[in-house]
Amino acid sequence: MNRELQKHFKLLIFFSIFFIPITSLADLTATIDRSVIDSNETFRLNIRYDGQVFSGEPDLIELKKDFEVLSNNRQQSYSSINGKTESFTVWVLQLKPKRSGILEIPTLNFKGDTSERLELRVRAAPKNSSLNPGSQPIYSETLLDRTEVYVNQQVILTQRLYTSINLRDFSLSELKVENAIVHRLGDTTYQKVLNGRSYLVLEVTYAIFPKGVGFVDIPRLRFGAYEVDTSRQFGIFNNRGNQVIRDTESKQIKVLSKPSGRTDRGWMPSKSVEVKQRWSGDLDKVTIGEPITQTITIIAEGLTPEQITPLKFTESTKYRTYPDQPQLSQSLSNSGIISQRVESRAIVPSESGKIILPAINLKWWDIETQKEQTAELPSLTLDVLPAYETYEDSTQISMFNTNNLAPNLTIAGENQNPSKQTHSWPLAIISLILNSILIIIVLIMFQQRRALNSTNKPSLPSSSESTDKLLKVKFKKIKESAHTRDLKSMREGILTWGKILFSDDSCDTLKKLALKLDDLDILNQFKELDRELFRNVDNKVSSLDCDYLIERLAEQGKLRQENHALENNYHELKNLYPT
Repeated sequence: MNRELQKHFKLLIFFSIFFIPITSLADLTATIDRSVIDSNETFRLNIRYDGQVFSGEPDLIELKKDFEVLSNNRQQSYSSINGKTESFTVWVLQLKPKRSGILEIPTLNFKGDTSERLELRVRAAPKNSSLNPGSQPIYSETLLDRTEVYVNQQVILTQRLYTSINLRDFSLSELKVENAIVHRLGDTTYQKVLNGRSYLVLEVTYAIFPKGVGFVDIPRLRFGAYEVDTSRQFGIFNNRGNQVIRDTESKQIKVLSKPSGRTDRGWMPSKSVEVKQRWSGDLDKVTIGEPITQTITIIAEGLTPEQITPLKFTESTKYRTYPDQPQLSQSLSNSGIISQRVESRAIVPSESGKIILPAINLKWWDIETQKEQTAELPSLTLDVLPAYETYEDSTQISMFNTNNLAPNLTIAGENQNPSKQTHSWPLAIISLILNSILIIIVLIMFQQRRALNSTNKPSLPSSSESTDKLLKVKFKKIKESAHTRDLKSMREGILTWGKILFSDDSCDTLKKLALKLDDLDILNQFKELDRELFRNVDNKVSSLDCDYLIERLAEQGKLRQENHALENNYHELKNLYPT
Protein backbone atom coordinates (compact mmCIF):
# COMPACT_ATOMS: atom_id res chain seq x y z
CA MET A 1 0.00 0.00 0.00
CA ASN A 2 2.82 2.38 0.90
CA ARG A 3 4.62 1.66 -2.36
CA GLU A 4 1.45 2.36 -4.29
CA LEU A 5 1.00 5.70 -2.52
CA GLN A 6 4.64 6.62 -3.19
CA LYS A 7 4.16 5.77 -6.87
CA HIS A 8 1.09 8.01 -7.15
CA PHE A 9 2.87 10.80 -5.25
CA LYS A 10 5.85 10.71 -7.63
CA LEU A 11 3.53 10.82 -10.62
CA LEU A 12 1.76 13.83 -9.11
CA ILE A 13 5.07 15.67 -8.64
CA PHE A 14 6.14 14.82 -12.21
CA PHE A 15 2.99 16.14 -13.82
CA SER A 16 3.05 19.23 -11.58
CA ILE A 17 6.59 20.10 -12.67
CA PHE A 18 5.84 19.35 -16.31
CA PHE A 19 2.59 21.22 -16.71
CA ILE A 20 2.67 24.12 -14.25
CA PRO A 21 5.33 26.22 -16.06
CA ILE A 22 3.51 25.76 -19.37
CA THR A 23 0.01 26.62 -18.20
CA SER A 24 0.81 29.34 -15.71
CA LEU A 25 3.36 31.22 -17.78
CA ALA A 26 1.79 30.76 -21.21
CA ASP A 27 1.17 33.89 -23.25
CA LEU A 28 -0.11 34.51 -26.79
CA THR A 29 1.27 37.42 -28.84
CA ALA A 30 0.79 38.42 -32.48
CA THR A 31 3.15 40.59 -34.57
CA ILE A 32 3.27 41.64 -38.25
CA ASP A 33 6.38 42.44 -40.28
CA ARG A 34 4.82 45.63 -41.78
CA SER A 35 2.01 47.95 -40.79
CA VAL A 36 1.41 49.59 -44.24
CA ILE A 37 1.09 47.58 -47.47
CA ASP A 38 -0.56 47.77 -50.90
CA SER A 39 -3.59 45.63 -51.64
CA ASN A 40 -1.57 43.50 -54.09
CA GLU A 41 1.13 42.69 -51.50
CA THR A 42 1.54 39.92 -48.95
CA PHE A 43 2.75 40.25 -45.37
CA ARG A 44 3.82 37.93 -42.58
CA LEU A 45 1.91 37.37 -39.31
CA ASN A 46 3.77 35.68 -36.44
CA ILE A 47 1.67 34.15 -33.65
CA ARG A 48 3.80 33.18 -30.65
CA TYR A 49 2.67 30.96 -27.77
CA ASP A 50 5.01 30.68 -24.76
CA GLY A 51 4.92 26.92 -24.45
CA GLN A 52 5.34 23.72 -26.46
CA VAL A 53 2.32 22.84 -28.65
CA PHE A 54 2.04 19.36 -30.13
CA SER A 55 -1.44 19.67 -31.60
CA GLY A 56 -3.95 22.38 -32.43
CA GLU A 57 -3.55 26.00 -33.49
CA PRO A 58 -5.16 29.40 -32.79
CA ASP A 59 -8.65 30.01 -34.19
CA LEU A 60 -8.29 31.75 -37.58
CA ILE A 61 -11.98 32.04 -38.56
CA GLU A 62 -12.22 35.79 -37.88
CA LEU A 63 -8.84 36.41 -39.52
CA LYS A 64 -9.95 34.77 -42.80
CA LYS A 65 -12.79 37.27 -43.26
CA ASP A 66 -10.38 40.00 -44.44
CA PHE A 67 -7.25 38.00 -45.32
CA GLU A 68 -6.34 35.08 -47.51
CA VAL A 69 -4.01 32.59 -45.78
CA LEU A 70 -1.38 31.61 -48.34
CA SER A 71 0.77 29.51 -46.00
CA ASN A 72 0.83 28.45 -42.35
CA ASN A 73 3.99 26.97 -40.81
CA ARG A 74 4.50 25.97 -37.18
CA GLN A 75 7.94 26.29 -35.57
CA GLN A 76 8.98 25.20 -32.07
CA SER A 77 11.93 26.33 -30.01
CA TYR A 78 13.42 25.30 -26.68
CA SER A 79 16.64 26.71 -25.17
CA SER A 80 18.38 26.87 -21.81
CA ILE A 81 21.15 29.45 -21.41
CA ASN A 82 22.82 30.26 -18.06
CA GLY A 83 19.99 28.58 -16.19
CA LYS A 84 17.30 30.56 -18.03
CA THR A 85 14.91 28.34 -19.96
CA GLU A 86 12.87 29.58 -22.92
CA SER A 87 10.25 27.47 -24.66
CA PHE A 88 7.77 28.67 -27.28
CA THR A 89 5.82 27.78 -30.44
CA VAL A 90 5.42 30.16 -33.41
CA TRP A 91 2.92 29.95 -36.28
CA VAL A 92 4.21 31.90 -39.33
CA LEU A 93 1.38 32.89 -41.67
CA GLN A 94 1.78 34.47 -45.10
CA LEU A 95 -1.35 36.61 -45.66
CA LYS A 96 -2.85 38.67 -48.48
CA PRO A 97 -5.54 41.30 -47.82
CA LYS A 98 -8.92 40.85 -49.52
CA ARG A 99 -9.65 44.60 -49.65
CA SER A 100 -8.04 48.00 -49.05
CA GLY A 101 -8.54 50.31 -46.07
CA ILE A 102 -7.74 50.12 -42.37
CA LEU A 103 -7.95 46.42 -41.54
CA GLU A 104 -7.65 44.76 -38.14
CA ILE A 105 -5.86 41.59 -37.21
CA PRO A 106 -8.49 40.36 -34.72
CA THR A 107 -7.77 38.96 -31.29
CA LEU A 108 -6.67 35.35 -31.58
CA ASN A 109 -7.49 32.71 -28.96
CA PHE A 110 -5.59 29.59 -28.00
CA LYS A 111 -5.92 27.52 -24.81
CA GLY A 112 -7.53 30.37 -22.90
CA ASP A 113 -4.91 32.99 -23.89
CA THR A 114 -5.79 35.95 -26.10
CA SER A 115 -3.55 38.13 -28.28
CA GLU A 116 -4.00 41.88 -28.78
CA ARG A 117 -5.60 43.43 -31.86
CA LEU A 118 -3.29 44.79 -34.57
CA GLU A 119 -3.99 47.46 -37.17
CA LEU A 120 -2.91 47.19 -40.81
CA ARG A 121 -3.22 49.96 -43.38
CA VAL A 122 -3.88 48.56 -46.86
CA ARG A 123 -3.48 51.03 -49.72
CA ALA A 124 -5.29 50.53 -53.02
CA ALA A 125 -2.78 49.24 -55.57
CA PRO A 126 -2.14 51.79 -58.36
CA LYS A 127 -3.82 50.81 -61.66
CA ASN A 128 -1.72 53.05 -63.90
CA SER A 129 0.94 50.91 -65.55
CA SER A 130 3.29 53.89 -65.86
CA LEU A 131 3.37 54.18 -62.07
CA ASN A 132 3.82 50.46 -61.65
CA PRO A 133 6.61 49.13 -63.88
CA GLY A 134 5.31 45.57 -63.87
CA SER A 135 6.66 44.96 -67.34
CA GLN A 136 10.22 44.70 -65.97
CA PRO A 137 11.31 41.31 -64.57
CA ILE A 138 13.75 42.90 -62.06
CA TYR A 139 13.88 46.49 -60.76
CA SER A 140 14.57 48.49 -57.58
CA GLU A 141 12.66 51.15 -55.66
CA THR A 142 13.86 53.81 -53.17
CA LEU A 143 11.51 55.61 -50.75
CA LEU A 144 11.85 58.24 -47.99
CA ASP A 145 9.09 58.77 -45.43
CA ARG A 146 10.12 62.49 -45.20
CA THR A 147 12.20 64.70 -47.46
CA GLU A 148 12.30 67.72 -45.11
CA VAL A 149 13.13 67.31 -41.41
CA TYR A 150 14.72 69.09 -38.46
CA VAL A 151 18.28 68.39 -37.40
CA ASN A 152 18.56 65.07 -35.46
CA GLN A 153 15.06 64.02 -36.58
CA GLN A 154 14.60 60.44 -37.76
CA VAL A 155 14.11 59.69 -41.47
CA ILE A 156 13.08 56.22 -42.66
CA LEU A 157 14.75 55.04 -45.89
CA THR A 158 13.32 51.98 -47.66
CA GLN A 159 15.19 50.10 -50.41
CA ARG A 160 13.31 47.42 -52.36
CA LEU A 161 14.30 44.92 -55.02
CA TYR A 162 11.49 43.42 -57.16
CA THR A 163 12.12 40.19 -59.03
CA SER A 164 9.76 37.98 -61.01
CA ILE A 165 12.42 35.35 -61.76
CA ASN A 166 14.17 32.95 -59.40
CA LEU A 167 17.27 34.51 -57.84
CA ARG A 168 19.68 33.38 -55.11
CA ASP A 169 22.59 34.76 -53.03
CA PHE A 170 21.18 38.26 -52.64
CA SER A 171 23.43 41.09 -51.46
CA LEU A 172 23.21 44.85 -50.88
CA SER A 173 26.10 47.29 -50.59
CA GLU A 174 26.66 49.14 -47.31
CA LEU A 175 24.90 52.46 -46.77
CA LYS A 176 27.16 55.34 -45.73
CA VAL A 177 25.72 58.85 -45.31
CA GLU A 178 27.92 61.84 -44.56
CA ASN A 179 27.04 64.02 -41.55
CA ALA A 180 24.37 61.59 -40.37
CA ILE A 181 23.90 58.60 -38.08
CA VAL A 182 22.59 55.45 -39.81
CA HIS A 183 20.89 52.42 -38.23
CA ARG A 184 19.87 49.41 -40.30
CA LEU A 185 16.42 48.53 -38.98
CA GLY A 186 15.77 45.19 -40.63
CA ASP A 187 15.17 43.09 -43.74
CA THR A 188 12.01 41.37 -44.93
CA THR A 189 10.65 39.55 -47.98
CA TYR A 190 7.11 39.30 -49.34
CA GLN A 191 5.17 38.82 -52.56
CA LYS A 192 3.49 41.48 -54.72
CA VAL A 193 1.43 41.30 -57.91
CA LEU A 194 2.03 44.10 -60.48
CA ASN A 195 0.11 44.18 -63.77
CA GLY A 196 -0.72 40.52 -63.38
CA ARG A 197 2.89 39.50 -62.71
CA SER A 198 3.96 38.02 -59.35
CA TYR A 199 7.08 39.53 -57.77
CA LEU A 200 9.26 38.54 -54.85
CA VAL A 201 10.15 41.75 -52.98
CA LEU A 202 13.27 42.13 -50.84
CA GLU A 203 12.94 45.14 -48.55
CA VAL A 204 15.65 46.76 -46.38
CA THR A 205 14.88 49.72 -44.08
CA TYR A 206 17.17 52.25 -42.40
CA ALA A 207 16.81 55.03 -39.82
CA ILE A 208 18.85 58.14 -40.68
CA PHE A 209 19.50 61.00 -38.24
CA PRO A 210 20.99 64.13 -39.94
CA LYS A 211 23.47 65.92 -37.68
CA GLY A 212 23.74 69.29 -39.45
CA VAL A 213 21.61 71.88 -41.20
CA GLY A 214 21.55 71.83 -45.02
CA PHE A 215 21.17 68.94 -47.42
CA VAL A 216 21.96 65.28 -46.81
CA ASP A 217 22.60 63.11 -49.87
CA ILE A 218 21.53 59.47 -49.85
CA PRO A 219 23.90 57.64 -52.24
CA ARG A 220 22.99 54.84 -54.60
CA LEU A 221 23.21 51.29 -53.34
CA ARG A 222 23.73 48.16 -55.39
CA PHE A 223 21.60 45.03 -55.20
CA GLY A 224 23.38 41.88 -56.37
CA ALA A 225 22.09 38.35 -56.96
CA TYR A 226 22.43 35.31 -59.24
CA GLU A 227 19.85 33.71 -61.47
CA VAL A 228 18.91 30.14 -60.68
CA ASP A 229 20.00 27.96 -63.63
CA THR A 230 17.79 24.86 -63.51
CA SER A 231 19.90 23.16 -66.18
CA ARG A 232 22.94 23.04 -63.87
CA GLN A 233 21.98 21.00 -60.86
CA PHE A 234 25.46 19.67 -60.08
CA GLY A 235 29.02 20.93 -60.07
CA ILE A 236 31.15 23.11 -57.86
CA PHE A 237 28.98 26.18 -58.50
CA ASN A 238 25.75 24.21 -58.09
CA ASN A 239 22.88 25.91 -59.96
CA ARG A 240 24.16 29.51 -59.88
CA GLY A 241 23.46 31.28 -63.18
CA ASN A 242 24.12 34.77 -64.50
CA GLN A 243 24.83 37.60 -62.07
CA VAL A 244 22.15 40.28 -61.72
CA ILE A 245 22.95 43.85 -60.59
CA ARG A 246 20.49 46.67 -59.94
CA ASP A 247 21.41 50.13 -58.61
CA THR A 248 19.02 52.02 -56.38
CA GLU A 249 18.02 55.65 -56.79
CA SER A 250 19.90 58.44 -54.97
CA LYS A 251 17.86 60.78 -52.76
CA GLN A 252 18.30 64.09 -50.95
CA ILE A 253 16.99 65.28 -47.57
CA LYS A 254 16.56 68.92 -46.62
CA VAL A 255 17.55 69.49 -42.99
CA LEU A 256 16.11 72.49 -41.12
CA SER A 257 17.54 74.15 -38.02
CA LYS A 258 15.80 73.77 -34.70
CA PRO A 259 12.80 76.06 -34.09
CA SER A 260 13.65 79.41 -32.56
CA GLY A 261 14.38 79.30 -28.85
CA ARG A 262 15.41 75.66 -28.84
CA THR A 263 18.91 74.70 -27.63
CA ASP A 264 20.96 71.56 -28.01
CA ARG A 265 20.01 70.46 -24.49
CA GLY A 266 16.47 69.21 -24.46
CA TRP A 267 16.06 69.01 -28.24
CA MET A 268 14.07 65.81 -28.76
CA PRO A 269 12.17 65.64 -32.10
CA SER A 270 9.93 62.62 -31.62
CA LYS A 271 6.51 61.09 -32.34
CA SER A 272 5.85 60.37 -28.66
CA VAL A 273 7.66 60.55 -25.31
CA GLU A 274 6.47 58.80 -22.14
CA VAL A 275 7.82 59.13 -18.59
CA LYS A 276 6.90 56.70 -15.80
CA GLN A 277 8.28 55.81 -12.38
CA ARG A 278 8.32 53.12 -9.70
CA TRP A 279 9.47 53.09 -6.07
CA SER A 280 11.17 50.51 -3.88
CA GLY A 281 9.93 50.30 -0.32
CA ASP A 282 6.80 51.58 1.39
CA LEU A 283 6.28 55.32 0.84
CA ASP A 284 4.07 55.41 3.95
CA LYS A 285 6.98 54.32 6.18
CA VAL A 286 9.82 56.57 5.06
CA THR A 287 12.30 57.11 7.92
CA ILE A 288 15.22 59.49 8.43
CA GLY A 289 18.48 57.91 7.28
CA GLU A 290 16.83 54.97 5.52
CA PRO A 291 17.10 55.12 1.70
CA ILE A 292 14.25 54.67 -0.77
CA THR A 293 14.88 54.19 -4.50
CA GLN A 294 13.08 55.98 -7.31
CA THR A 295 13.39 54.49 -10.81
CA ILE A 296 12.31 56.68 -13.73
CA THR A 297 11.89 55.25 -17.24
CA ILE A 298 11.77 57.46 -20.36
CA ILE A 299 10.46 55.90 -23.60
CA ALA A 300 10.88 57.90 -26.83
CA GLU A 301 9.80 56.96 -30.36
CA GLY A 302 12.07 58.03 -33.20
CA LEU A 303 15.12 58.84 -31.07
CA THR A 304 18.34 57.07 -30.21
CA PRO A 305 19.02 56.47 -26.48
CA GLU A 306 21.76 59.11 -26.55
CA GLN A 307 19.27 61.74 -27.77
CA ILE A 308 17.06 61.41 -24.69
CA THR A 309 17.72 64.36 -22.38
CA PRO A 310 19.22 63.33 -19.00
CA LEU A 311 17.03 64.25 -16.04
CA LYS A 312 18.09 67.05 -13.73
CA PHE A 313 17.10 66.47 -10.10
CA THR A 314 16.53 69.35 -7.68
CA GLU A 315 18.71 69.32 -4.56
CA SER A 316 17.32 69.99 -1.07
CA THR A 317 18.56 70.35 2.51
CA LYS A 318 15.83 67.95 3.67
CA TYR A 319 17.17 64.95 1.78
CA ARG A 320 20.24 63.71 -0.05
CA THR A 321 20.23 62.13 -3.51
CA TYR A 322 22.56 59.39 -4.80
CA PRO A 323 21.97 58.74 -8.54
CA ASP A 324 23.04 55.52 -10.28
CA GLN A 325 24.45 55.24 -13.78
CA PRO A 326 21.62 55.48 -16.39
CA GLN A 327 20.68 52.36 -18.33
CA LEU A 328 20.21 52.87 -22.10
CA SER A 329 18.50 50.49 -24.53
CA GLN A 330 16.69 50.52 -27.87
CA SER A 331 14.47 48.32 -30.04
CA LEU A 332 14.40 48.33 -33.85
CA SER A 333 11.51 47.78 -36.25
CA ASN A 334 10.67 48.71 -39.83
CA SER A 335 8.83 51.78 -38.52
CA GLY A 336 11.88 53.14 -36.68
CA ILE A 337 13.71 53.17 -33.35
CA ILE A 338 12.11 53.14 -29.91
CA SER A 339 14.61 54.03 -27.19
CA GLN A 340 14.56 53.79 -23.43
CA ARG A 341 16.53 55.57 -20.72
CA VAL A 342 16.26 54.36 -17.11
CA GLU A 343 17.53 56.60 -14.29
CA SER A 344 17.56 55.52 -10.64
CA ARG A 345 18.42 57.45 -7.50
CA ALA A 346 18.50 56.66 -3.81
CA ILE A 347 16.83 59.33 -1.66
CA VAL A 348 17.89 59.55 2.01
CA PRO A 349 15.73 61.92 4.14
CA SER A 350 17.67 64.01 6.66
CA GLU A 351 14.67 65.64 8.41
CA SER A 352 11.39 64.35 9.76
CA GLY A 353 8.04 65.74 8.73
CA LYS A 354 6.80 66.54 5.24
CA ILE A 355 9.25 66.79 2.37
CA ILE A 356 8.21 67.61 -1.18
CA LEU A 357 9.89 66.04 -4.18
CA PRO A 358 9.45 68.54 -7.05
CA ALA A 359 7.75 67.59 -10.30
CA ILE A 360 9.99 66.28 -13.09
CA ASN A 361 9.43 67.89 -16.51
CA LEU A 362 10.89 66.72 -19.80
CA LYS A 363 10.34 68.90 -22.87
CA TRP A 364 10.25 67.41 -26.38
CA TRP A 365 9.25 68.47 -29.90
CA ASP A 366 6.19 66.77 -31.45
CA ILE A 367 7.03 66.22 -35.15
CA GLU A 368 3.38 65.49 -35.96
CA THR A 369 1.82 68.66 -34.48
CA GLN A 370 4.99 70.77 -34.84
CA LYS A 371 4.60 71.94 -31.22
CA GLU A 372 6.61 71.64 -28.02
CA GLN A 373 5.23 69.11 -25.55
CA THR A 374 6.07 68.30 -21.93
CA ALA A 375 6.19 64.84 -20.35
CA GLU A 376 5.75 65.25 -16.59
CA LEU A 377 5.87 63.35 -13.32
CA PRO A 378 3.85 65.25 -10.69
CA SER A 379 5.39 66.39 -7.40
CA LEU A 380 5.22 64.00 -4.46
CA THR A 381 4.89 64.73 -0.73
CA LEU A 382 6.45 62.26 1.71
CA ASP A 383 5.75 62.07 5.47
CA VAL A 384 9.13 61.21 6.97
CA LEU A 385 9.12 59.42 10.32
CA PRO A 386 11.73 60.36 12.94
CA ALA A 387 14.81 58.19 13.20
CA TYR A 388 15.07 55.68 16.02
CA GLU A 389 17.07 57.07 18.96
CA THR A 390 19.46 55.24 21.28
CA TYR A 391 17.33 55.70 24.41
CA GLU A 392 14.15 54.53 22.72
CA ASP A 393 15.83 51.49 21.19
CA SER A 394 17.62 50.55 24.42
CA THR A 395 14.23 50.64 26.19
CA GLN A 396 12.72 48.40 23.53
CA ILE A 397 15.65 46.00 23.76
CA SER A 398 15.38 45.90 27.57
CA MET A 399 11.66 45.08 27.33
CA PHE A 400 12.39 42.53 24.62
CA ASN A 401 14.93 40.79 26.86
CA THR A 402 12.52 40.61 29.78
CA ASN A 403 9.66 39.28 27.73
CA ASN A 404 11.84 36.61 26.17
CA LEU A 405 12.87 35.07 29.49
CA ALA A 406 11.77 31.46 29.84
CA PRO A 407 8.70 31.25 32.12
CA ASN A 408 10.17 28.40 34.19
CA LEU A 409 13.47 30.19 34.92
CA THR A 410 14.20 32.92 37.46
CA ILE A 411 16.96 35.47 37.47
CA ALA A 412 19.47 35.03 40.28
CA GLY A 413 18.60 37.35 43.18
CA GLU A 414 15.20 38.37 41.72
CA ASN A 415 12.17 38.46 44.07
CA GLN A 416 14.20 36.94 46.89
CA ASN A 417 14.25 38.05 50.49
CA PRO A 418 17.86 38.49 51.68
CA SER A 419 16.90 37.44 55.21
CA LYS A 420 15.64 34.10 53.96
CA GLN A 421 18.56 33.27 51.72
CA THR A 422 20.80 32.03 54.54
CA HIS A 423 18.15 29.55 55.70
CA SER A 424 17.06 28.19 52.31
CA TRP A 425 20.42 27.18 50.85
CA PRO A 426 20.30 23.48 52.00
CA LEU A 427 16.98 23.06 50.19
CA ALA A 428 18.49 24.61 47.09
CA ILE A 429 21.39 22.14 47.12
CA ILE A 430 19.05 19.16 47.53
CA SER A 431 16.85 20.46 44.71
CA LEU A 432 19.88 20.92 42.47
CA ILE A 433 21.06 17.32 43.12
CA LEU A 434 17.62 15.86 42.38
CA ASN A 435 17.29 17.89 39.20
CA SER A 436 20.73 16.76 38.06
CA ILE A 437 19.82 13.09 38.61
CA LEU A 438 16.57 13.57 36.71
CA ILE A 439 18.37 15.21 33.79
CA ILE A 440 20.91 12.39 33.63
CA ILE A 441 18.13 9.76 33.54
CA VAL A 442 16.29 11.61 30.76
CA LEU A 443 19.48 11.99 28.72
CA ILE A 444 20.20 8.24 29.03
CA MET A 445 16.67 7.45 27.82
CA PHE A 446 17.07 9.91 24.95
CA GLN A 447 20.40 8.35 23.86
CA GLN A 448 18.88 4.87 23.90
CA ARG A 449 15.88 6.02 21.89
CA ARG A 450 18.08 7.74 19.32
CA ALA A 451 20.36 4.68 19.01
CA LEU A 452 17.30 2.51 18.41
CA ASN A 453 16.01 4.86 15.72
CA SER A 454 19.38 5.02 14.00
CA THR A 455 19.41 1.24 13.56
CA ASN A 456 15.95 1.26 11.99
CA LYS A 457 16.37 4.04 9.42
CA PRO A 458 19.27 5.71 7.61
CA SER A 459 20.60 8.97 8.91
CA LEU A 460 19.63 12.06 6.97
CA PRO A 461 20.92 15.59 7.43
CA SER A 462 18.51 17.58 9.55
CA SER A 463 17.09 20.92 8.51
CA SER A 464 19.04 22.57 11.34
CA GLU A 465 22.30 21.18 9.92
CA SER A 466 21.54 22.57 6.47
CA THR A 467 20.56 25.90 8.03
CA ASP A 468 23.85 26.01 9.96
CA LYS A 469 25.81 25.40 6.77
CA LEU A 470 23.89 28.11 4.94
CA LEU A 471 24.48 30.55 7.80
CA LYS A 472 28.22 29.84 7.66
CA VAL A 473 28.31 30.51 3.92
CA LYS A 474 26.38 33.78 4.28
CA PHE A 475 28.50 34.93 7.23
CA LYS A 476 31.68 34.21 5.29
CA LYS A 477 30.46 36.52 2.51
CA ILE A 478 29.69 39.21 5.12
CA LYS A 479 33.26 38.98 6.44
CA GLU A 480 34.67 39.19 2.91
CA SER A 481 32.59 42.32 2.19
CA ALA A 482 33.74 43.87 5.48
CA HIS A 483 37.36 43.09 4.64
CA THR A 484 37.12 44.81 1.23
CA ARG A 485 35.00 47.64 2.72
CA ASP A 486 32.13 46.85 0.34
CA LEU A 487 29.51 48.29 2.69
CA LYS A 488 26.58 47.88 0.32
CA SER A 489 27.17 44.14 -0.12
CA MET A 490 27.90 43.85 3.59
CA ARG A 491 24.56 45.46 4.48
CA GLU A 492 22.61 43.23 2.09
CA GLY A 493 24.44 40.15 3.38
CA ILE A 494 23.64 40.98 7.02
CA LEU A 495 19.93 41.30 6.24
CA THR A 496 19.93 37.96 4.37
CA TRP A 497 21.84 36.31 7.23
CA GLY A 498 19.34 37.67 9.77
CA LYS A 499 16.33 36.34 7.84
CA ILE A 500 17.88 32.86 7.76
CA LEU A 501 18.93 32.99 11.41
CA PHE A 502 15.44 33.81 12.67
CA SER A 503 13.53 32.13 9.79
CA ASP A 504 11.68 35.42 9.51
CA ASP A 505 11.41 37.48 6.31
CA SER A 506 10.16 40.47 8.32
CA CYS A 507 13.77 41.28 9.28
CA ASP A 508 14.01 43.56 6.26
CA THR A 509 15.73 46.49 8.03
CA LEU A 510 18.82 46.69 10.21
CA LYS A 511 16.76 48.16 13.04
CA LYS A 512 14.39 45.17 13.14
CA LEU A 513 17.32 42.76 13.08
CA ALA A 514 19.03 44.61 15.96
CA LEU A 515 15.85 44.36 18.06
CA LYS A 516 15.66 40.63 17.29
CA LEU A 517 19.27 40.19 18.40
CA ASP A 518 18.69 42.25 21.61
CA ASP A 519 22.07 43.91 21.25
CA LEU A 520 22.47 47.66 21.71
CA ASP A 521 26.07 47.65 20.44
CA ILE A 522 24.98 46.02 17.19
CA LEU A 523 22.19 48.57 16.84
CA ASN A 524 24.64 51.47 17.18
CA GLN A 525 27.01 49.88 14.66
CA PHE A 526 24.10 49.39 12.25
CA LYS A 527 23.39 53.12 12.51
CA GLU A 528 27.02 53.91 11.76
CA LEU A 529 26.90 51.51 8.79
CA ASP A 530 23.96 53.39 7.27
CA ARG A 531 25.58 56.77 7.97
CA GLU A 532 28.81 55.62 6.34
CA LEU A 533 26.94 54.17 3.36
CA PHE A 534 24.77 57.22 2.69
CA ARG A 535 26.84 60.07 4.05
CA ASN A 536 28.08 63.08 2.07
CA VAL A 537 31.72 63.34 1.14
CA ASP A 538 32.11 66.44 3.32
CA ASN A 539 30.78 64.71 6.42
CA LYS A 540 33.16 63.58 9.11
CA VAL A 541 34.28 59.98 9.18
CA SER A 542 31.84 57.74 11.07
CA SER A 543 32.82 55.50 13.97
CA LEU A 544 31.88 52.29 12.14
CA ASP A 545 34.04 49.38 13.33
CA CYS A 546 33.52 46.53 10.92
CA ASP A 547 35.69 44.08 12.87
CA TYR A 548 33.79 44.74 16.10
CA LEU A 549 30.44 44.45 14.29
CA ILE A 550 31.46 41.10 12.76
CA GLU A 551 32.58 39.89 16.19
CA ARG A 552 29.27 40.85 17.82
CA LEU A 553 27.23 39.27 15.02
CA ALA A 554 29.24 36.04 15.33
CA GLU A 555 28.62 35.88 19.09
CA GLN A 556 24.90 36.58 18.73
CA GLY A 557 24.57 34.11 15.86
CA LYS A 558 26.28 31.38 17.87
CA LEU A 559 24.05 32.09 20.87
CA ARG A 560 20.87 31.95 18.76
CA GLN A 561 21.92 28.67 17.14
CA GLU A 562 22.66 27.10 20.55
CA ASN A 563 19.28 28.21 21.89
CA HIS A 564 17.61 26.80 18.80
CA ALA A 565 19.41 23.46 19.29
CA LEU A 566 18.28 23.30 22.94
CA GLU A 567 14.70 23.93 21.88
CA ASN A 568 14.89 21.09 19.34
CA ASN A 569 16.33 18.73 21.98
CA TYR A 570 13.55 19.70 24.37
CA HIS A 571 10.88 18.80 21.82
CA GLU A 572 12.62 15.48 21.05
CA LEU A 573 12.83 14.63 24.76
CA LYS A 574 9.18 15.46 25.18
CA ASN A 575 8.29 12.88 22.55
CA LEU A 576 9.86 10.14 24.74
CA TYR A 577 6.96 10.27 27.15
CA PRO A 578 3.81 8.41 26.10
CA THR A 579 0.66 10.47 25.55
